[in-house]
Amino acid sequence: MIAIGLIISFIVGIFLTLSISRRLSWVEVLGLAFPLGIGLQTFLIVCMDWAGIHLTARSVIIATFVVIAGLGVYLFWRRKQVAEWSKTLFKFGYPTVNWLWLLGIAAIAVVVIVNVTKTMYYPTFDTDSVRGFNLMGMAVAHEGTIKNLSIFTDVNFLPIQRGGGSYLTYVPLSQLSYAYVYMLGAETSKVANALIFISFALAFYGVLRRFATPTLTVLTTFFVLITPEMLGFSSMSGTNFTHAVYASLGILYFVTYFYKKVPSLLWVSAALLMLNNWTRSEGVAFIGAACCVLLWQSIQTKQYKQLIFFGLLCIFPFLFYNVFLKVHHLESVQVFILKPFWDAEKMGTIFKEVWILFNSATFYGVTFVLFFFVMLSNVWSIYKRRDHLVTLVLIVFSWLFYTFLVYQIDYIWDSILNVLHYSYKRFLFSFVPLVWFYIAVNHNVTWVFGKIDRFVFPTPKKSK
Repeated sequence: MIAIGLIISFIVGIFLTLSISRRLSWVEVLGLAFPLGIGLQTFLIVCMDWAGIHLTARSVIIATFVVIAGLGVYLFWRRKQVAEWSKTLFKFGYPTVNWLWLLGIAAIAVVVIVNVTKTMYYPTFDTDSVRGFNLMGMAVAHEGTIKNLSIFTDVNFLPIQRGGGSYLTYVPLSQLSYAYVYMLGAETSKVANALIFISFALAFYGVLRRFATPTLTVLTTFFVLITPEMLGFSSMSGTNFTHAVYASLGILYFVTYFYKKVPSLLWVSAALLMLNNWTRSEGVAFIGAACCVLLWQSIQTKQYKQLIFFGLLCIFPFLFYNVFLKVHHLESVQVFILKPFWDAEKMGTIFKEVWILFNSATFYGVTFVLFFFVMLSNVWSIYKRRDHLVTLVLIVFSWLFYTFLVYQIDYIWDSILNVLHYSYKRFLFSFVPLVWFYIAVNHNVTWVFGKIDRFVFPTPKKSK
């Protein structure tokens, strides 16, 4: 039952991915299938609960098949485009497989296998999951409901679940993905985390391959995957790594849309950024950054429909869930300060601790330090060629927007230092793939690796 249920998640994900864009490689489709599929299923679960349908493995699978049928009709209508895309699946052009690429793939495979083994072997043990994310998944699977869930409605749980920092306020993608695998009969929710990790490795490789050489792509993917703290948290039943996957890939596909001029990839980006905001509320920071770039583009073209539709699409899941909570009287304490204010001490504390995090090799390896030096070395290309300026803008704006959100929160349940040491530290996972992407695609690095690839992949001499 577990295998069947997860295969269905992949199938609906593949159908959804191809319905959005037929301009993706087979690696990208495989990488995006499960994240998009499970994300769609968690949205279906909330819709079903709102409609009063009891949540079981059977009911969720039936609802998923209805969606698959609908997407199947759409793809049949677009069958010529799907057929053209399918022909590309078996085209493996130059450069061909070589020893350096194989070595890199082998290293990535080792990391993935070891991490998945660790993920599946150890039970859920971190506090946030035991008393929050994993607990909600088990409870939904057991009770078949969200709106009437005992941990949200029983008076014995109210002081915990309705106070500041309540788990009730977390948007539900991770929790409901855990609920789904528990419904299927899994002994651990972490099968979902393992599949997200595998999917991310494929999707990141696929999107970076559009910009970088084979050697650089495989090397960068490896370094992203072995980022110490992010790798450690990827095996836990939390939300941070899953959020990093949706947020970073959403921004990277936005970058791809902008530079490669492929319109359908904007909607791949929108789908991922929707799910980023369906995984963690602060994911709105990435949506805000993307909308700023789209606004600039809209001002240039004097066309605003795309911006409006993109923005509304991205924030819809967050708004939908909050309406769901309000309608069913599941609101918790408001911790966000809505009015602007200035607190120099608070701002000073934030930037002091953030600077320490950026320089922590224990948490992020060489990621942010290398990013700083690579960016400095590329200043001339940024000025003269606008070399991946939009990529930099998206990274910086996302970070500024999130830091502003942290500043505006009233920490009635915890200290700001603890939030910076733990929550902020984990939120930076979303920036690790973005930073490594920029390191790989900037002018100086691509020039160096172009030379390396010409040595590793020598062009065959033409016969006279």
